[in-house]
Order: sequence, then structure tokens, then C-alpha cells
Amino acid sequence: MTLVLLAGCGRAGDHEREGDKFYGGGRYAQALAQYRLGLEKDPDARLWAKAGAAALRTGNLDVASDAYLRLAAEDPTRAEEAAEGLESVARAAERAGDAPRLQAAVVGMGAIAPDRSTGRYALDLIRRSGAEATDLVAVLPGAIAVAPDPETVDSLLVVYGTALRETSGCGEALPAFQASLRRTRLPALRSRAEEGVAGCSLALGLRSEATGMPEDAALWFAAAIRIDSGTTVGRRALVGYGDARLRLGDSVAGVLAYRAVVSDAVQSDSIHQMAEDRLEGLRGSAPFDSARIILR
Repeated sequence: MTLVLLAGCGRAGDHEREGDKFYGGGRYAQALAQYRLGLEKDPDARLWAKAGAAALRTGNLDVASDAYLRLAAEDPTRAEEAAEGLESVARAAERAGDAPRLQAAVVGMGAIAPDRSTGRYALDLIRRSGAEATDLVAVLPGAIAVAPDPETVDSLLVVYGTALRETSGCGEALPAFQASLRRTRLPALRSRAEEGVAGCSLALGLRSEATGMPEDAALWFAAAIRIDSGTTVGRRALVGYGDARLRLGDSVAGVLAYRAVVSDAVQSDSIHQMAEDRLEGLRGSAPFDSARIILR
């Protein structure tokens, strides 16, 4: 009984030889099965390479991507070979219109071979419907680099800014929004870039306010206000600007900022109430009276 069990278990080398026979005969699914059995006993780089090739032949792109990544991890000297395998996966995914597998292959190539050009595949990913921007942060720079025209570059900069905002935060995202805003002449794209600049400026202003840096906060809030003081973001920035100016001793500027919010009778919301509460606390003070005179 023991001999039978041992024979059934086999060795990694036995599975590799069986896999090679199947692969040579064009029976790629059976070859892959044998290679995977061998890998359970000995995760050798050579076997990962063979498993990747067999998986690619069977159209199992998930297994192929994983195998090539493991190849590079097990033997870094074969990283270029692994990257070539991943590019084969990317081509197969592109032909099949399989965005998730294309994305996995492109991100994998970027991880193990940073100098390898992945821009064409990255651009294809961005253009496919349903692609999640937050999942594409790693490949967006490559897509921007090969964009065929200025309008595409500008659009991708906004997408990149949005993705960075959702992942790394506004400190990373703001330069992308600002670059698109400086470059683009398209009204719709300019509007999206302005929203990004204003939203990130507000967020950075609130962060500076929370960390006790009113001078920085005032600058960030002013940047948001310059985009459009009438939007929700702009009105919240006005309140923040008023708070920052008060902390800096410029009470008149603070009151003027609050009054700019409450003067908009149409926008009666939490921001309006926030500004009204601050004015109520300042009523009867010298800054409040001075601001009222200025507004006359």
C-alpha cells in the first residue's frame, strides 16, 4: 500500500516530464495540469515559465499572468523573459477585449520591468468602457506618454488627477488638474479640471486649518474661491477663508467672507448656516460694524 501511495504522489521532475510530453503533443491543458502539480512540490522558476506558456496556450490568462510574475520573483535574472510573457498575455487580452486581464498584465509588466514601454496597452485600457480609474493609477502615465494628440493628453491628465485624488490624495492629484487646466481649451474638459483644482484646494485648505496652519489654509481656500465662489465647494471655501483670516487677526476680511455666503439667499443650506452662526457670534463687534460700512 505504501508503494502505491508513493507512486501516486510522484515527484516534481516526473510531473515536469509528463507536462513536457503533453506540451510537445499540443495538449496544453494537460501540460498545465502537470506543471501545476509539479509546482506544488517544487516552485521552481523553470516550472513557472513552462506553466505560463501552457496557460497562455489554453487562454487561461489569469494563471499565465500569475506564473510570469512568479517567474520573475523566483529568478530576478529572468525578469525580461517574464515581462515578454506578460506582454503576450496583454496582446491576447487586447484581442479578446478582456480589460481586467489586460490591466493585470500591464500592471505586472510595470512592476517587474519598469523601463518596458506599456503605453499602447495602457491607452487601450483607458479607452475601454468600464475601466476603473482608481485601478489604473499605475498605467496612466504610460498612456499619457503615448497619447496621439493634445486633447487626449488633457483628458488623461484629468482622469489621472481623479484617480490620484481617490487613492493618494489631493497633494498628488492637484498638479495633474492644474496641468490640464493650463493646457486645455475645451469647455467641458476645462470645467472638469476646474472642479478638480477647486475640490483639491478646499481639501488642502481644510487639512492646513486642522493642522494649525492658517496662512497656508487661507491661500488654499482663496485658490478654490477663484475658481467659482458660488458653487458648494467655493462657498465652503469662503467660510474656511473667513475662519483663517480671523485666526490671522484680519477680522474684517473674515466677516466679509461670511457675509458673501449669507448674501446668497437662494443657497440656504448647512454652509449658509455655518456662515450665519459665525456672523452671529461677531455681531456688535468692531470688525462686524466695519464690514457693514464697507458693504454699503
